[in-house]
Amino acid sequence: MPRTISNISKRLLWACMTFLAVSFSLSAFADAASNSSPTPGGYCPSKDILLITAEDLSAGVQLAMGSRAALIDGESVMAMSKLTSTGTSLFQAASRGAAARTVLLIDAILQSKVGEDYASMLTWFPLLQASLLTLPQDETVAATSDLVEKSSDLMQSGKGSDALESLKEARHMLACDNLDIPLQAAIQAQKGLLVQFGPDTKSSAYDNLVNSLRSALAYTLGASE
Repeated sequence: MPRTISNISKRLLWACMTFLAVSFSLSAFADAASNSSPTPGGYCPSKDILLITAEDLSAGVQLAMGSRAALIDGESVMAMSKLTSTGTSLFQAASRGAAARTVLLIDAILQSKVGEDYASMLTWFPLLQASLLTLPQDETVAATSDLVEKSSDLMQSGKGSDALESLKEARHMLACDNLDIPLQAAIQAQKGLLVQFGPDTKSSAYDNLVNSLRSALAYTLGASE
């Protein structure tokens, strides 16, 4: 009888140990799955793409500084010309890589909205989905595709505002915040300066543009080391 009880105890102990081992394994798996979830704003380019982007940004810095110098020298026509060319360099920098190209396409779709005409926006979604197919198929791209599909479904069901939010989330999923935030700030600063440019424009009006360009360039060069 004692031997039987001992055997039962051993079996119970083994069962408990097995249960605990499985529980720990499942917990570790869940933690790993959680840690591997894509983070919006963390989809950054490779070193090669960053170096090409740095070339565009360097050209943008040179043009912006040249524009400011021309303004100080009283050459307003030259200042305006170089400032306009700065915008071209910035958009080239923003287009480098498959993810950046897809982000620009999302921006274009968002800007194509006219009133409540979501049907015309939907005509661009096949191109957006085709662009997504050129990206490496990983968790981030899968999450982006889901958000794009969700946006399309919402547009077709008449929930336009929710659809736009999903599309913005898809954009952020493919963005690299460390580059995208200062680069977009530089683009907006260049646009704003171009609109207000005139005889009374001060050299200090270039500060936001130059500082944003410096931050973007610093990231591309630092991250590519």
